Amino acid sequence: MPLPQADRDSRRWWADLIAVWRDTRQIVLTAQIAAIYAAILIPFKAGIPIVPGFVELRPANAIPIVASLLFGPAAAWGAGIGNIIGDCFGTLGPASVLGFFGNFFFGYLPYVLWGHMGWLSSGQPPLGKSWRQMMEYGVVCVIASAACAGVIAWGVEWLGLLPFVILAPAIFFNNVVMGMLLGPPLLGFLYPRVQRWRLRYEDIRESDSSNVHPSRPLQSHESMVSEVTNDYLSRAIVDCHGLSFQYAAGSQPVLRNVSFSLASGELVVLLGRSGSGKSTICYACNGLIPHMIPGTFSGMLRVEGKSTVDDPVWRQAGRVGLVFQDFDTQLVATTVEGELLHPLEYRDPPLSSDEVRRRVVHALSQIGLADCAHRDPMTMSGGQRQRLVMASVLVQEPALLVLDEPGSDLDPAGRAQLREVLRNLQKEGIAVLMTEHDDGYLAQADRVLVLDQGEIAWEGKPEALLRHPQLMRDCGLRPLALTECFEEWGVEPLPISVEEAWTQAEALNLRLYPPSAVLDDTLRLGNIPERSPTMALPLIHVEGVSFQYEDQVVLDEVSFTIQPGDFLALLGQNGSGKSTLARLLNGLLTPTHGRIVVDGMDTRTTSMNELAKRVGLVFQNPDHQIFADTVWEEVAFSAKNMGCSKDEIAVRVQESLAAVGLPFEGSRDLDPFSLRKGERQRIAVASVLATRPAVLIVDEPTTGLDPDETDRMMAMIRQLNQQGHTIVMITHSMRLVAAYARRCLLMHSGRMIAEGTPREIFADAALIRAASLEIPAISRFSQRWGHTLLTVEEVKASLMPGPP
Repeated sequence: MPLPQADRDSRRWWADLIAVWRDTRQIVLTAQIAAIYAAILIPFKAGIPIVPGFVELRPANAIPIVASLLFGPAAAWGAGIGNIIGDCFGTLGPASVLGFFGNFFFGYLPYVLWGHMGWLSSGQPPLGKSWRQMMEYGVVCVIASAACAGVIAWGVEWLGLLPFVILAPAIFFNNVVMGMLLGPPLLGFLYPRVQRWRLRYEDIRESDSSNVHPSRPLQSHESMVSEVTNDYLSRAIVDCHGLSFQYAAGSQPVLRNVSFSLASGELVVLLGRSGSGKSTICYACNGLIPHMIPGTFSGMLRVEGKSTVDDPVWRQAGRVGLVFQDFDTQLVATTVEGELLHPLEYRDPPLSSDEVRRRVVHALSQIGLADCAHRDPMTMSGGQRQRLVMASVLVQEPALLVLDEPGSDLDPAGRAQLREVLRNLQKEGIAVLMTEHDDGYLAQADRVLVLDQGEIAWEGKPEALLRHPQLMRDCGLRPLALTECFEEWGVEPLPISVEEAWTQAEALNLRLYPPSAVLDDTLRLGNIPERSPTMALPLIHVEGVSFQYEDQVVLDEVSFTIQPGDFLALLGQNGSGKSTLARLLNGLLTPTHGRIVVDGMDTRTTSMNELAKRVGLVFQNPDHQIFADTVWEEVAFSAKNMGCSKDEIAVRVQESLAAVGLPFEGSRDLDPFSLRKGERQRIAVASVLATRPAVLIVDEPTTGLDPDETDRMMAMIRQLNQQGHTIVMITHSMRLVAAYARRCLLMHSGRMIAEGTPREIFADAALIRAASLEIPAISRFSQRWGHTLLTVEEVKASLMPGPP
């Protein structure tokens, strides 16, 4: 709905229009509207002419009125600029200036008029759900079209190009026809989404004016801080007190009275289950909250002595670097070097060319991408792109680096490299705040903050946390495997490293005596059914497959088979070709050389529709796969595309949702993008299962999930495997491989270097190192006694006192 009359009267047109250029969100909306308007205008420049050279029947003319009712003044600027861009492709001239102003009014008047025409107004949102809404829309469309036509036709006649009486009716007719035909369905599609994402102009203004509420308790607390504390805070990079935040669409606060600080060169790790508020703190550190993410904000957060509430986000970018969990949203350039140059182009004051070059070279070498300066980021692996985003942040040399799960897409070698980068940053005096589910970064952390239900549940040294597995469980964290192995033996302190575990085992005179249920994988995988003669034939046969992107060879002579009912783990460092191989298996890509046969069908000659019925692929990021308005539509899409009947579609949707543990009831109204990542991941799996594929490929299925979500996801995948689905899992988590996989393929530099069971692969330490991977701590511990065990349960079943 438009702003209340009182709010509208308190500001003038010029202030309204100029305010667009002071808000990053509105600038982005303006650019997008201009781009979309121009993109649709250009092909119709040679469309059906009414007055050749001046006006044609253009479907794009519905865009200004629709955008105006959604985005207000941003639509006016976007429509005017978009029309100029369109004229550059055929009709650019003096009349283009008039076209700018005409389209400007066409994109501004609907916003001004809606809800402010007395008895003609419906008092409802701009949707065609009632006759009063349709009447109001028609009146608005006619008035805006007439204003656009009048401005352009009057100016063109003044220039002596065409009479007013010819041009004005032609423009008016075109705008009204396209606005009335295309506008209502576009609004019906877009308005609910824009409203849900709080991108309407009214939502943006409301968030700017009402989401910051400094709390009185905070002010009184600050007045009582001692001189010593004040001296410390003056030296702190980050000073946070009483921070609370509730998202605009939320029913309760995500953060409640959170207080902490970071000193120069300090590394602090935020831990906690999903939804505990970790990412919210990250977004608050550089002002995204509350400037760009609406909600109720209270408390105080300063970085280098400056409140994050006072400065706009762009001004804080030089002192606070933020890497999102969904790092792909931060990539903007077509080359690696361009990605790093982009933020430096907007420095104020500007940097010299020599300084720019020094920073680019230094940042790339820090992250290990020095040889990739001219590569297209979209040809890089997920882990490489994540490191690139880190480099684009580090190139600004911020005082505070905020990393939201930076290791989620990195292989062991990449994580080791990240740890080295973090050590160097600490030496340079840069404060680092990072969230993680992986305990691999805790050893070098100065402090750990554990969040639970929006509050700091525990704070202290990482070692103190790691030696208390029950405390970690209570906070939704996964304890170290080695500490769990010794928990029942009354050891104090519990070991947190392999070396400590060996020492404790010697002190207690413990040895490993694995029973047959461990060595034959019965304890780990349960009773595996015998394969029937028909299942002995390969389901997928990969023969001498090579693949390359332009001049870059990604796969080189790869050969293997996959049997029905298999649970295969694809292992290898980032860039080894795992994701490319997955896309070859389901026909998204075709081999450069060699062939892949799926259930007797050659992927080079079989349609993707046929292959999709047999091989389903779940992407690493579920948001790259989900697109529908509701969960039901998302899951039903593939079945509809296969030509299934309505009854069959309903059956498949119900079966698929049940298989991933999501309710069928309510799925027709539930927005998938309103769910947590773990739930969106399940929806992506369900949408693939609706095709009833024999093979399910899951690419990093647990990225960004907390321990509970990871356990639920993997239990679901194991159950699907037990129900007969063949599973191919791409993962960097050796723990998942050890716990769930029956067989492994080890990739390195595009070649397959080993194949075998997890126990066989992990037993060869040299092989694992050659692939830039790490043996799990459990396996390293057990290898001292000549065995390679894989899980805590296996160690507990095997660990017992030895001979005196």
